[in-house]
Amino acid sequence: MLARQCSYTLQGTEPLHAHIVVNPTGLLEVDIVEKNQHFTSDFEHVYFKRGEECMQLVCEQSEDAPEQQVSLSLQRRDAFELYQMIDDAKEELECLLCDL
Repeated sequence: MLARQCSYTLQGTEPLHAHIVVNPTGLLEVDIVEKNQHFTSDFEHVYFKRGEECMQLVCEQSEDAPEQQVSLSLQRRDAFELYQMIDDAKEELECLLCDL
């Protein structure tokens, strides 16, 4: 089980870059490079919302801001790629736990 890493340019008025680590233990870690922000969220608190021109990655109950949501605007293909990585990590963890 290895963590998967990816970097995306966020959609919006100012170009921001997100470095995302999909940890197979069930955590999503996000660093917003330009704003020097870092947050972590469980897979169970991560979902995607469809926007008009992009997809919103919504992380609830992040470690740094409990009871708040962090929303990132991703291009559709980036959101789909990230969704696949999260889904693969969930399946990998489930298989490992079943084998134990």
